[in-house]
Amino acid sequence: MSTINDLEKEVLALPAAEREQLATAAWESLVNDPGALTDPGIDPEGIEIALQRDAELDSGAIQAIGHAEFIRRTGGSDE
Repeated sequence: MSTINDLEKEVLALPAAEREQLATAAWESLVNDPGALTDPGIDPEGIEIALQRDAELDSGAIQAIGHAEFIRRTGGSDE
């Protein structure tokens, strides 16, 4: 049986498009699971903020930016 670490390694080895598909499926499974917000291991405030951001993206109120632009705007490192 795979551990979470084994699964993570496998997921990170996938091509970007497949990782995106998997991330989308995982996200949708969280937001469509009524029990997820009561799980003590999940931050309900973080989920609510992410849902608000999704709604803003879907409505066109905001535009998504890419990773490189995020790094530039935040002064972060790409490492």
